[in-house]
Amino acid sequence: MKEELEKYMNYDVGSYCGDDWDLGQKLMLGGCDPLPRRRCLARASKLYQRPLPINESLWTIPDDGNVRWGKYKCRDFKCLSYKNPKRGYNKCVGCFDMEKEKLKWVSNGSLVDFMIKDVLNVKPGEIRIGLDVSVTTGTFAARMREFNVTIVSTALNLGAPFSDTIALRGLIPLYTTMSQRLPFFDNTMDLIHTNNFMDGWIELQLMDFILFDWDRVLRPGGLLWVDRFSCARKDLDDYMYMFLQFRYKKHKWVVSFKSKTEVYLSALLEKPPRSL
Repeated sequence: MKEELEKYMNYDVGSYCGDDWDLGQKLMLGGCDPLPRRRCLARASKLYQRPLPINESLWTIPDDGNVRWGKYKCRDFKCLSYKNPKRGYNKCVGCFDMEKEKLKWVSNGSLVDFMIKDVLNVKPGEIRIGLDVSVTTGTFAARMREFNVTIVSTALNLGAPFSDTIALRGLIPLYTTMSQRLPFFDNTMDLIHTNNFMDGWIELQLMDFILFDWDRVLRPGGLLWVDRFSCARKDLDDYMYMFLQFRYKKHKWVVSFKSKTEVYLSALLEKPPRSL
């Protein structure tokens, strides 16, 4: 990692940065997070077009020319379709297909699929700002914007331009890893939503640190929305304890079979006051 960091920091001050965002992301994932600042000029796509107006951009795939495709297997958004087995990413499959994305959180596919309107009705008028910790192209934030809720979406470019896509849709990407402390003050978020992020591969100790940080930024009375957390059936008790240890109020708690050996957990939990 030392050699990679030295390579990343080897640049001419005031000149263009190297086309090395992927090296920076590798360093972040390796624990060098946040990255050191550099005094060079970030590159943009040579074909960059003006973004669409917000009323159009939310549900429109961006122009291919607005993304630097050099570090991906795909070279355009069409290639990222869930139908393409060589799309270069395996998380959030279908995220770049807007017709499929439009169906999320507005219709019940199963018991573990909560609808946004039902969640917001738990705390009418209280949910204004929040954080989406998911592998996403910003669809949850787009849906919440339609309910006048501002959502910041965490995003790394893991095999596809997730962060670029969120921004080009007119939403706010937060380029951060799960190892970094969230850049928000204590007790500020009304809502934290997570989907397709911490599924049962995650070590319990790392998950513990993440959940305590979420608890830190979630305000008293704020909601933690665990959306389709997936794990092995034999590990369910361990993961349930991780969520239950904070003694949040349960508004919704659903466990459903994903397969014979795997389960889904969806929950809507409210942080207690904890005033001293």
